[in-house]
Amino acid sequence: MKKLVCDTDVQREPQVIIWNNTQILKWSDFKKKSDPDSEASANAAIGFESKPIIEYLKVGKQLKYKIKDLQLNAIFIPNLSWVTKNINLKEGNLLLKHEQGHFDLAEEVIRKIKNKSTGIYKVFTIKEKNKNNMKEATLQVNKIRDDIESELQNEFNIQESKYDNKTNHGLIKIHQKKYNKRFKKLRLN
Repeated sequence: MKKLVCDTDVQREPQVIIWNNTQILKWSDFKKKSDPDSEASANAAIGFESKPIIEYLKVGKQLKYKIKDLQLNAIFIPNLSWVTKNINLKEGNLLLKHEQGHFDLAEEVIRKIKNKSTGIYKVFTIKEKNKNNMKEATLQVNKIRDDIESELQNEFNIQESKYDNKTNHGLIKIHQKKYNKRFKKLRLN
């Protein structure tokens, strides 16, 4: 088996913050000028990135490709995230925890989808024609990546809507505290 990292047309945002269990957002991470037309006090731009690790084996006149691993990351995009300047310290701390919750929620969704998709999208075969094998494999991997990222984004949108509705964007403190406990457990795993 040969291995390769398939970095197929990754359009990574400049200066993203990748979720990890020790990463806590700070207001200084929110780089974009606030939106004067928005009723919100802040907006955390959250996204996903993926990088498949591919193995391939030549079998007769075919190449069998296997996605050995699909590294998925929740990302925070500072240049698209903003906060208004007129927030007092107490409100600001509560709001920042709520925005951190969006980031944590994205990681939670990744774990859910990754567990669900174990064994899916793993093997595909391409007939050995010519030098277009890698191009064809890249197209296949991009399709798989798009499907997974679409599933991530759809699930994230559903969970994010529930999160904002249940907590009223962090204003219902009892519900926000429940989510904070849930996200704390996520950080311990």
